[in-house]
Amino acid sequence: MALVELLWHVHLGTRNTMNDQPSLDSFRWQSFFQHSAQPVFLLNRRRRLLFANRAWEACTGLTLAEVRGRVCRRRSSVEDREEAVLGACAPPADALAGRACQVRRRLPGPSGWWEIQYQPLLSESGLLGILGVVRVLSAPGAAPPPLPDKLMALRDRSAARYRLDEPPEGSANARLFEQASLAAQTHSPIAIVGEPGVGKEWLARVIHGRGDGRQRFFARLDADRLPGPIVGDMILGHPNRAMNMGTIYLHDPAALSLEWQGRIAEFASLRNQPEAPRLIVGFRNDPGADVQAKRLLEDLYYAVSSLTISIPPLRERLAELPYLVDVFLDRARMLTGRTTKSISSEAMNVMRGYVWPNNLRELQDVILDACRRAKGERIELAELPFHLKNGPLPVERRLPLDRLLEQVERRLIALTLKLTDGNQTRTAELLEVWRPRLLRRMKALGLESSDSSS
Repeated sequence: MALVELLWHVHLGTRNTMNDQPSLDSFRWQSFFQHSAQPVFLLNRRRRLLFANRAWEACTGLTLAEVRGRVCRRRSSVEDREEAVLGACAPPADALAGRACQVRRRLPGPSGWWEIQYQPLLSESGLLGILGVVRVLSAPGAAPPPLPDKLMALRDRSAARYRLDEPPEGSANARLFEQASLAAQTHSPIAIVGEPGVGKEWLARVIHGRGDGRQRFFARLDADRLPGPIVGDMILGHPNRAMNMGTIYLHDPAALSLEWQGRIAEFASLRNQPEAPRLIVGFRNDPGADVQAKRLLEDLYYAVSSLTISIPPLRERLAELPYLVDVFLDRARMLTGRTTKSISSEAMNVMRGYVWPNNLRELQDVILDACRRAKGERIELAELPFHLKNGPLPVERRLPLDRLLEQVERRLIALTLKLTDGNQTRTAELLEVWRPRLLRRMKALGLESSDSSS
């Protein structure tokens, strides 16, 4: 039987044999858990540490006498080892609300990862305390095995596709270049804000390729396409998987439930630990508006927005179009093997006059398609797509049915009245309707109601 289940049976048995209110002092914690091989600790309802067994002391390097009575509280940045260990033992909101739960935490230094199972101890009056049972997931000093040389070379070639050459001074890309260079030198979470297609993932890959974790995985997670449990498992899953990840790019976190957003916000507090993956979050909308609308958890927004990069849409930086065209031409040559090197002035002028609703994604597709169709080393106007050369397709003409039926009815009644010289009775007979109904329709359609039937 698991330690938590055993304690719970003891807890229930004690309550059944006692007439008075149970208390934490009713249990013999030391004799019950002191010889367990699993680290075990006990907190009161105010999160103060009451007890820790010898296995917990051996795992943390601390003694119960040193930390007894201290509050276990999560902190974003802690240098003191005692505070870091107590923060790792801090109960989540579910445990404080009286619900059993389980979390994964990383201890400072070589102690490895913990999986902590929290079991609240409840009475009729509320929460008595919280028991934490620890399972050590990785041995101290464990490190992922080195990658094969072929895989390393493949990753280097892939990273070469996502590079940010130094652009002209004063341009929006120059600002992005400086921000990306700064972001690559830190391990803090990063928020990238921009319209769809502006290149948020591309910039995230640039930052990953320039950082210390570039030899590890880059993982893209679409929160609007993947269920919350899958996204959460990728971010908060097994520590051995996390050790192999260099960067996690989370797209549109507002699509997740608030519960999963809260767990990811807690994960973001590991940003000062180099072993943890870097978290980059892409926002397609204004994150402040999503917070106000209760779609985005405020804790998550503040946890990842210590460094925010805003990417303007392409229509606001058309002056940089020649530079961007050269960048995508280089990429198109790598993908197609063609020798296309430039674009004609006529084609460039047409591209400057376009609004680019899908931003850089659309520009890349246009350059790639034109490069494949180009007959020489230069893209001519004829190689551009139809909608760029001739403008957007005309808007479809709408056909309101009610209005069209009224027009047909008006013309039919007027024609029949003309054939009968205005005789309404004869008109009603030809149209196979009652005369009162004909009069009502004529009035609604604004037709003269003079009658020559008399």
